[in-house]
Amino acid sequence: MIQIQKKVDQFNTTIFNGRFVVNKPVASGTSKAVAPYSNLFYWSHAVALDECEFGLHPHQGFEIMTFILEGKVSHYDTASKVWTPLETGDFQVIQSNKGIQHQERIAKGTRSFQIWFDPNFYESIKLNPNYTDYQSKDFTTVTENGIKTTSYVGEGSTAFALTPHLTIKKLIFDKQTKVSLPLDEHSSYTFYVLNGSGLADSQIIEKDDAIRIFDTAHLDLDFEGELFYIQTPKVPDYRVVWEERN
Repeated sequence: MIQIQKKVDQFNTTIFNGRFVVNKPVASGTSKAVAPYSNLFYWSHAVALDECEFGLHPHQGFEIMTFILEGKVSHYDTASKVWTPLETGDFQVIQSNKGIQHQERIAKGTRSFQIWFDPNFYESIKLNPNYTDYQSKDFTTVTENGIKTTSYVGEGSTAFALTPHLTIKKLIFDKQTKVSLPLDEHSSYTFYVLNGSGLADSQIIEKDDAIRIFDTAHLDLDFEGELFYIQTPKVPDYRVVWEERN
């Protein structure tokens, strides 16, 4: 199954009196089109129209990744007890485990992803929390068949993820390219259009659209721009918490 998820069909909202604009290709309790799946249960794309700050707040059990697509975020957590800057191309991983608190200051013009995974909640809450920052220089980009690929999590990356069998990559198509991307039929995927436009499975895709894929061996693209994608197991080998709470 290949489902094109237009931005208008995602969960769209604003906070901080309209200063923080959000669209979510994955979110629980909203609609079937954006429902969680596998061990991925939350994915928010946000643009800060002005400076914003999330005050100190707790997390427990889940693995949370924040990718700075453009701009700058500074964060503080109760493990390091220091403010740490993140800039374009950087990302942070929180293994909240037994519990951690953090806060974030987001600069005007920042564009970011925040993505939540269940790494096996009932096992992770037995572990001490961990907070790791990665800089853009920590990742290399390779070119294959004219497509530039950056591996953030999984094979080809040194970043540690507690969530098992997880792959996160960015694909850059510098020119209009026709390609059939091979996929693992035992995995689930969501592709997000960071920039550009074209066709996916002969359907129009453009900036901020998403593509959800299950039980499929390949994705046919005719595209120029940037795609970001997450690959997870179709069925994790543990029971995920979001299923129990729905």
